[in-house]
Amino acid sequence: MKKIEYFNYQKVAKDMKMPVSILKKIEKEVSAEFPKDKMMFELHVLRAIRSGYWQKRAA
Repeated sequence: MKKIEYFNYQKVAKDMKMPVSILKKIEKEVSAEFPKDKMMFELHVLRAIRSGYWQKRAA
């Protein structure tokens, strides 16, 4: 995605040891929902990362 402007979700993903492939899937899904709203995009990606749900799916 483009440059981070509102929420540094990439740092959170890295700190939580999220695989890049999962982050890219989340970004793709969220961008379909919020194609023109950068702040909502970043917020929802951050919420998905912090939810920890992806950890159960990756295990």
